[in-house]
Amino acid sequence: MNQPTIEQMRAALEAAKLPPKENFERMVAIGLINSEGQLTKLYGGEAEPEPWAKRPPAVTSANVNGHRDHP
Repeated sequence: MNQPTIEQMRAALEAAKLPPKENFERMVAIGLINSEGQLTKLYGGEAEPEPWAKRPPAVTSANVNGHRDHP
């Protein structure tokens, strides 16, 4: 299998960038920040995430060691 070149990887990264508004909305949706732009408790901040935001999966010793919680 061929490895992508640095130029191809950079082009893919640039193509994947979201406009600022969409990037902000994505960060709110995953619970990284709230709708006021504050870092949430889910990621080490002090703000509460939006109630509808996705929560990161719980970290357990099993999934830290490479095992999944569900088959």
